[in-house]
Amino acid sequence: MIITIDGPSGTGKSTVAREVAKRLGFTFFDTGAMYRSVAWQILHEGVDPADQKQVEELVSRFIFHIRTNPAGERSYFVGTHDVTKAIRTQQISNVASQVAVYGEVRQALVRIQRKFGQETDAVFEGRDMGTVVFPNADLKIFLTAKAKIRAERRFRELRGKFPDAEMSLDQIQMEIEARDETDSTRKLSPLCQAKDAVLIDTSHLTVEQVIQQIVHLKPKKKWPYASMKPFYFFIYWLARFFFRTCFRLKIYGREHFRPGAGILAANHASLYDPEVVSISCPEEVHFLAKGPLFDIPLLGPMIRRLNSHPVERDASDIKTFRLILQLLGEGKKVIIFPEGQRSPDGALQPLERGIAFLVQKAECRIFPVYVHGTYAAWPINQKWPKFFGKVACVFGTSIDWEEFAGLGKKEMQQAILERTSKALASLQHWYETGAKGSPP
Repeated sequence: MIITIDGPSGTGKSTVAREVAKRLGFTFFDTGAMYRSVAWQILHEGVDPADQKQVEELVSRFIFHIRTNPAGERSYFVGTHDVTKAIRTQQISNVASQVAVYGEVRQALVRIQRKFGQETDAVFEGRDMGTVVFPNADLKIFLTAKAKIRAERRFRELRGKFPDAEMSLDQIQMEIEARDETDSTRKLSPLCQAKDAVLIDTSHLTVEQVIQQIVHLKPKKKWPYASMKPFYFFIYWLARFFFRTCFRLKIYGREHFRPGAGILAANHASLYDPEVVSISCPEEVHFLAKGPLFDIPLLGPMIRRLNSHPVERDASDIKTFRLILQLLGEGKKVIIFPEGQRSPDGALQPLERGIAFLVQKAECRIFPVYVHGTYAAWPINQKWPKFFGKVACVFGTSIDWEEFAGLGKKEMQQAILERTSKALASLQHWYETGAKGSPP
């Protein structure tokens, strides 16, 4: 279960999130510490925060980890350097806010955050946890408070930690207001309240009162499957029963799923692949099928109700792309086999450029999917399938479109193809080497 607590500086996010996690038995994750740690390394190495290219080069070799002692106290490390205290200065905060607008910085740290969120029940505190990093969090909180009150809190905190430092309340308030403006107006992941977040104004509340409100709001464990249409639901579970009974179907990495539009990019080795991917997903998905199938009595109406869409043999690529883009524009997830055709031997094949074009146009994310065992069950050169064997479906970490933002058209398409191909190969390697832990 994931709880996100977002809000501007000085609203008590860290204090509240830490205590909420403690009372619920969750793990507390201070995402702001990650950005401050990047800022520490920037200053430590003498890199200019305004030089985006240098900062992105630095973050590519950024090594961050957390250590917890027997008393539950957490320490933050950049490489071998303990930066727990060093990252709490106002200078560090200002640099962290400055570089947080860089796409490469955010993408690198978001990957760390999501990986951690897959492993345990946790409370994540930050500025875009509920809007960008964990849009499907079980509970979202947005804390706010008047700027003057936040400045007073920050002043007391800094005075307690650094009694000899020169600082003024007015200066801190100006810095807080400036950071609010920067965080809320940046193009990439701006500070804002998620539509489904609970707003709590902490201006005149004690820390204990805020904690109690959040603990009281803690949701129960949710049913992991999204609502489905009755017919889809019936066929979904009937097909799942078939594959679990006959092929001992195993599903891995379902925690990587996120709501909203996306392309499920899967390897293709068998006619069983669309069914296996569909029933492995925790929500309804859409896919394409040859037009003549829809003319067959009973089968045609049935596959239409299962979110299948006809593609004629003489249809142009543009017509097919428009159909897929329409579905993605409606917030659907679409199964795509980017290899273009079934593998003749079950091995991964080079990807065609179509998927890169779709991602670029729809600005959607990719969910890499590796299917294992379907080739043995129904290879391309075999007329009839087998009805027993072993099949697995592995979902990898989603690939966000923002990862390629800023690249030229051709450069972006090539990067998307390489990233997707690498993701599928990594999932295959993960499964074939023992399927331990969470898929990459």
